[in-house]
Amino acid sequence: MRLPLTIRIGHFISIDHLLLGIALPRYIQHKGSGTDTDVIPFSMRSWEQVERGFKSGDINAAFMDIAHAMYLFDKGLAISMLMFTHRAGSRIIAAKQIQRLADFKGKSVLIPHRLSIQHMLVHRLLNAGNLKIAGSGKLGERVRIESVPCALMPEMANSDLDGDIAAFICPAPFGDPEVEQKDFRHLLISRDLWQDHPGSVFVVHQNLLETKGKNLALMVKSLVDSARELDRYISSPDTGESHIGRMSASFLGLSAEQARKTLKTSGITYCPKLLAPDMGILNIVLDYMRTTMEVMPVGTDLNGFVSSEFIDTVLSEL
Repeated sequence: MRLPLTIRIGHFISIDHLLLGIALPRYIQHKGSGTDTDVIPFSMRSWEQVERGFKSGDINAAFMDIAHAMYLFDKGLAISMLMFTHRAGSRIIAAKQIQRLADFKGKSVLIPHRLSIQHMLVHRLLNAGNLKIAGSGKLGERVRIESVPCALMPEMANSDLDGDIAAFICPAPFGDPEVEQKDFRHLLISRDLWQDHPGSVFVVHQNLLETKGKNLALMVKSLVDSARELDRYISSPDTGESHIGRMSASFLGLSAEQARKTLKTSGITYCPKLLAPDMGILNIVLDYMRTTMEVMPVGTDLNGFVSSEFIDTVLSEL
């Protein structure tokens, strides 16, 4: 078997994955120059692309949704979760005519993937409002949930001449230009539905644990140190580390002011202690998706999925 020479990380351009953009320069600085400076980031547009990348070997690490990662692990993909990359940070963005939950009846809500935390949050919201979710056939009083890549959600909502799309849920900054143009509005931030809920996680192919253990340890340390700086910046962006603001803006493709506003209003947190794997949290997601939603296979086994030794070491030193 040919050993991997690089850690090829798939990710999205969103605040869920912003930590990578902040940490990578720190990792490279600590790692030093030479032939073994070995992390290559790949920007991706959909969870399906991430899944294909893992299966084909094009990537061997990723920032991906926890539910999707658990599903792929259960299906035999040899990946391990090292840490959460954030908590909270998504928004439900609604068409301007949607004023209350009852206005969702007979319409659709766009989610990033059926195996996503956003799907779970929407499902819980609709259940709390006693709204039924449609299967096939006519909607009637029901609500249809459709999986759409985040990058396409604003375009689909903008071209929805019949007004069939009530809202879409996605991480910031997707949808922000549409909100600023006043065709849409922020209905809810996701932490209002579940305080400090999980989202994306850093997962790696298990062969990296043996072949790149030292590098992964350094990467996790870089991620945790960057999370601490990001958390301070969100709390006090005017007095915090100005370089974090610049790096965030560069990664997200926004102006410095837009990036600051996005981070401040999204409800996201990068608190380092919340980034450690938590089996209680994983089981909450798994049980709800397996029983209430019936999108996760019965008998899903997470034994061996979590490898927390890297982040446990870093957190013990804080």
